[in-house]
Amino acid sequence: MKSTTLLLCAAGLLALAVPASVHAGGNPDKKAAKKAAKAILAQYDKNGNGAIDGDEVDAVKKAYAADPNGPLKQFDTNADGKLDDTEIAAIQAGKGGKKKNKNGTPSTPTPTTNTSTAN
Repeated sequence: MKSTTLLLCAAGLLALAVPASVHAGGNPDKKAAKKAAKAILAQYDKNGNGAIDGDEVDAVKKAYAADPNGPLKQFDTNADGKLDDTEIAAIQAGKGGKKKNKNGTPSTPTPTTNTSTAN
């Protein structure tokens, strides 16, 4: 009886420990995609403002057109052979898609205003 109880307890602890160790490392594919997005952002964000804007957008689109199977391919989420503004925005978010809120809707940045009254 004692050995059966001990065996069941050990099996229960093992069942709890295995999923925790499996999830502890995170999703390696997701980490790799985020790292690739950061590298692409660093490559094309020439003015260093953390966004791909202005002429940088054109440079990204031209680079993807020149090498459609290159590192930018992962951001062509609709597989139309072109990068649209939403897909380029995903590079800035470090993802292969749009960032979403907790309720599942796409998030939009909240504009900030300067309320200081310095003279």
